[in-house]
Amino acid sequence: MATISSLADRLRSEIGDIGKSFVYQFTADGITDRYLVPYSPLDGAGLIVYLNGLDVSSTVAVEEQTGYIVFDDLPTEGDTVVVAGNYFRYFTSAEICDYVSTAFEQHSAYHTDAYGRTVSIMNLPTLEEYPVVIYASTLAMYALATDASFDIDITAPDGVMIPRSERYRQLMQMIEVRKQQYRELCSQLGIGLYKIDVFTFRRISKTTNHYIPIYEPQEIDDRSTPVRVHLPIPTYGNVELPVTTVVQDLYIYEGDAYEFSIVLDFEVDDYTPLAQIRSVPGTAIVTTEFTVTKPDVGTADGVGLRTLNLALTGDQTRLLPGTSYYDVQLTNLDNVTHTYVSGKIFKTAETSL
Repeated sequence: MATISSLADRLRSEIGDIGKSFVYQFTADGITDRYLVPYSPLDGAGLIVYLNGLDVSSTVAVEEQTGYIVFDDLPTEGDTVVVAGNYFRYFTSAEICDYVSTAFEQHSAYHTDAYGRTVSIMNLPTLEEYPVVIYASTLAMYALATDASFDIDITAPDGVMIPRSERYRQLMQMIEVRKQQYRELCSQLGIGLYKIDVFTFRRISKTTNHYIPIYEPQEIDDRSTPVRVHLPIPTYGNVELPVTTVVQDLYIYEGDAYEFSIVLDFEVDDYTPLAQIRSVPGTAIVTTEFTVTKPDVGTADGVGLRTLNLALTGDQTRLLPGTSYYDVQLTNLDNVTHTYVSGKIFKTAETSL
């Protein structure tokens, strides 16, 4: 399972921006609370600052890009300050994560799995992790190339020449190599921005506007149950409208009891909850309904007042179709209803009956 952090570490390896440790000691002058650490960019999250042997890291602000640290309280003249941590060659942790996030969003744009679910970092196939890192490296090197583009060649009176613009040309050449590598991987594996889509013609019922199911071909004497082919559904140019609710998709196994909790940012003891499941949003027929309960008042210092527990029995999960829809609505004492959570429910059919 990929994470932003794991992909960021792989990106640093690809561009040679591995963190290096350091220890720096200096004496406070009693005049300023802002001091320069001669290492940058810094890893602010892992930076440790000691003042006269006392750990004061939590009271020190870190400017990762410039290498400055700022104390909340002015150190006294003569105080000994020791700073220890890691620094990088090019980018801060936030910048690396931004490159990874941008690369993933562009790599997986408009792509869904066989069940129509949006691909996320959490369910990104292992096969696609390296191409995402390669694409992120091109974005990072574009930033380096932009910085290098401001350098100019230097020619001294004695004839010595320093071709500083060569760094820009080398970066642009490397970017082209990485882009070609990403393009080849995507074309050969059928993923990402250069994915080669292979379509299967499907018939759509004129009366119901539903797809006609497709099954894998079988031998004439094969009596086994036909295997249905799950094909990704095209978007037809549809643009998803922005939502104000929290979207949370659920994955349920048929026949198993299922429950999950929702923690809201307000107390829910004066609200009446309702969580229904329908095969199609807006239809009058309710497939089934979650059993919604509230924890005991005062649980975990009042957190229980903000929590809703939703549950389905095994018999209820058997009633669900392969894909269904749900939402969680709360009605206050003024009889005003608002939807706070919505999403899809994907059910995996059970084998042992």
